[in-house]
Amino acid sequence: MLEFSNLEHISTDALLHTFNESFSDYLVKMQLTKAQLERKLMADSIDLKLSAGAYEGGKLVGFILHGVDLQGNEKLAYNAGTGVIPAKRGQNLTREMYGFILPLLEKEGITKCVLEVLEKNIPAIKTYKAIGYTLKRELVCLKGKLRGSSIASEVPGIKALKKINWTEVSTFWDWQPSWQNSVKAMQNLGEYNKIAGIYDGRKLVAYISYNPDSNRIAQFAVHQSYRRRGYGRALFKYVAGQNNAELSVINVDIGSGPTITFLGSIGLFPYIYQYEMEKPLFVF
Repeated sequence: MLEFSNLEHISTDALLHTFNESFSDYLVKMQLTKAQLERKLMADSIDLKLSAGAYEGGKLVGFILHGVDLQGNEKLAYNAGTGVIPAKRGQNLTREMYGFILPLLEKEGITKCVLEVLEKNIPAIKTYKAIGYTLKRELVCLKGKLRGSSIASEVPGIKALKKINWTEVSTFWDWQPSWQNSVKAMQNLGEYNKIAGIYDGRKLVAYISYNPDSNRIAQFAVHQSYRRRGYGRALFKYVAGQNNAELSVINVDIGSGPTITFLGSIGLFPYIYQYEMEKPLFVF
């Protein structure tokens, strides 16, 4: 018999086991270590009290992980991962877990739920639409090695930064980062996330934020008045280092043609397309 509860008392080991079992046959490889799961919980602002779990015989067989954050006047819940172990699929567990958790989200003052789903994951899209989610925008993930015969390990004019004025650099943006690449996520990661920038005198005019272990770029932008000077390319070279490691950028707004064109020009190309979806909640 299935039972539903939040994940407030789940152990990291138990969650990790079910997470990896649930994503063992996913369209994109996703198997985490304990350290990686702990970092994900931190980066995505996961609140286990507002996350759902489905149990059978005391074993976790399905889950919805929710991150929570205030953005403007809204309190949002981000679905940072929904998983059901293969043996329990086809039983509408995702709908049932939402049926359990949505009243708790509303009681907590959540005004909107958001998530990302692979465009090729048709069953999940149908489920989310049935729950009340609608398409907000399309996102693309890109990866590749930078073009060029050699990549210098140090690029003149680029500085490693210990801190950055996020309000200031957000004025450089052409599009809004997704939850995983948000300012809040960057702040949560702290020392696990590195930042580098280019200055004109004392003025920061370009920056890049990245994971040095995976070479995944979370954010990058150049001030509108300093574009077409090679600053973006130089920052990507800085991250790639002397070994010209493969880089990746996830969840670029597909409506930003200039960003996608730039990434293609330096050797990064699409490998995943996703939908960002949202569901309003009626909080009284």
